Order: sequence, then structure tokens, then C-alpha cells
Amino acid sequence: MKTVNTKIAAKLKVLLSFLNKTSEEFETVAEGIKDKELKMPLLGLAVETNQYEHELTSQLQILKIININLFMGNSLKKSLNNIHMAAKSFTETDLFDFCRKSEKSFEKAYRYVLNEYFPYPDLKSMLIYQLNGIKCAFMKMKLFNSLTHEFAGIPQHSEIIIY
Repeated sequence: MKTVNTKIAAKLKVLLSFLNKTSEEFETVAEGIKDKELKMPLLGLAVETNQYEHELTSQLQILKIININLFMGNSLKKSLNNIHMAAKSFTETDLFDFCRKSEKSFEKAYRYVLNEYFPYPDLKSMLIYQLNGIKCAFMKMKLFNSLTHEFAGIPQHSEIIIY
């Protein structure tokens, strides 16, 4: 087995840390949402992100990238607490704005790794699969948003449909 390039290993650890953080964020925000129809898709994102985190952890262990310890510094804990506090006052618009920003963050995090030369085709395929799965989950959120507004009788404008 080839030894893992340290640059790729570092980027994979960053992605793993990102998945850990966002999974917790989705769960925290979902806790503060009372509307079950809004809460369930967000919990689905949390579960999917958590699954991807475990898949990546397994791959890193197979590649013998040691020290996979996820360090949760004070700033990360603080940001999660801030999100938790804000989640109590999340409106539907805030939720979809949060999801829009999260979707962009996922794209950046995965592209950060995938744009490197990648000598591990199976791992690269898994990361592409995960990125597409996340994009699909966010697409479902967009569809939910558009259907919610359609049934509420709100005129369909791209600013309302797209979060």
C-alpha cells in the first residue's frame, strides 16, 4: 500500500472535522425547531452527514492515517453554542438561509479535497458519492421550501423558492 501524501492526509482530516461540526450543527438547529415538517429534513441532513463522517473515518483508518482525533477547540464549541441559542428563534426564512450557506460550505469542503491529485480512486469515488448525496439532500430542502410556499398560496418567485 502506498504511503499517504501528507497534504492529502491533512485535507482529509479537515473534511472529517467539517463533517463532525456540521452534523452537530444540524442536530442543534433541529432541536430548536418546533415545526415537525421543517425539523425532519434537517435531522435527515444530520444523519446523512454523520454517516459520511463515519465512512470517511473508516477509510482514513484503512489508509493508516493515524491521529484522527477530532479536536474540538473552544471556538468551535462557542460557535455551536451560538447556533444553539439562535436556533430557538429560527424562522423558516432563517432556516433556509442557514441551509443555503451550509450547502455552499459542503461544496467548498469537498472541493478542497477533490481538487487535489488523488491516487486513491475508491476514496475519490466515495467522496464524490457523498458530495452528490449532500447536494441531493439540499435539493429536497429546496423542493420542500417551494412546495410549502406553493400550498400556502404565496406567489412563486425565484427569491422565495430558492434558499
